[in-house]
Amino acid sequence: MFGVEDGAVQNMALIAGMVGAGLASSVIVLAGSINAIAGVLAMSMGTYLSSEAERDALLADDPTTGGGLRSPIRDAFVMAAAYAVGALVPLFPFTLPFVGRGVAITGAVALAALTLFALGVLKANVSRQPRLRSGVQLLVLASIAGLTGYLLGAAAQAIFGIEV
Repeated sequence: MFGVEDGAVQNMALIAGMVGAGLASSVIVLAGSINAIAGVLAMSMGTYLSSEAERDALLADDPTTGGGLRSPIRDAFVMAAAYAVGALVPLFPFTLPFVGRGVAITGAVALAALTLFALGVLKANVSRQPRLRSGVQLLVLASIAGLTGYLLGAAAQAIFGIEV
């Protein structure tokens, strides 16, 4: 869940900022793709190191637990895949050549919102919490990130006169 949520929120906030700055769809696709790849690398490396440290600490406390521990490599690949899926969600509409900019923006926001709301509901199912509350909570927090990205992009465009 963490990887999908992080990828979707981070790339949606970046895309919103680029939309706010008035950047072209081709620039959004390029920057969003680079951000997705960088995020996959960073998140998978962090997950590998964290999982390895956890495994090493558990083995230091009880060397007989070795066979039942998770693999740091497996954990890293799961995180990489989850982050990639999340990061591609808001980017996807901009990759469709027959879709105009306005539709791409609307599609990106809608897909990200649906994905994040569904993740909130999934989290609630696992933790036995109210589903609607959890879905709305994640959606509101992600919306704040997206709005912040948009406002930063609009401010940068106004301050620096970006024209791409």
